[in-house]
Amino acid sequence: MKIQRMSVIKLHAVLACFFMPMSLLYFISGALYSFDIKGDVDKQVYTVALKRPFAPDLEQLSDSVTIALDQHKLSLPTGNPVIRKRRGSYEYHWGDLKRLVVVEPTDNPLEIELVYRERSPLTQLMRVHRAEAGSLIRAFSLGMVVSLILILGTGVFLAVGTPKLRRTALLALGAGFIVMLSIFA
Repeated sequence: MKIQRMSVIKLHAVLACFFMPMSLLYFISGALYSFDIKGDVDKQVYTVALKRPFAPDLEQLSDSVTIALDQHKLSLPTGNPVIRKRRGSYEYHWGDLKRLVVVEPTDNPLEIELVYRERSPLTQLMRVHRAEAGSLIRAFSLGMVVSLILILGTGVFLAVGTPKLRRTALLALGAGFIVMLSIFA
């Protein structure tokens, strides 16, 4: 089967147009990240009293957290809370792209430490860049990676297949490999 040049051009163009906005987000956030510009997080720590001793009970902790956040007039995160085992104890996490609540037990079994973090828009952007913004963003990012490889591959295919560009394309491809290998030398 012969590959139709127009089909390759269409695939190249459609993928490039679809993923361009997300690619710009990654390129800009990556550039900011390389200059250690990551945004801000407003962190607040509270001690919360429990009605009964601490236990890794999702319902009990969720009720206590919701009451404490309401008392401090803090916005509730969306998403589903989870309890994770960490360092021989348990940690409660409830968060979304903008907010994160972490609860850990204290030495007093009738108290917990509640840490509330609210992320700035730039910090939220950085979480998207690091694929820490949920399963949907992670899947979209993976699709973008595959598509970017296809976009670059079809670009090379089209350039090498064009007689007037073939020599320049092969030289550029070779130079690119040499630069990449020199990074690891």
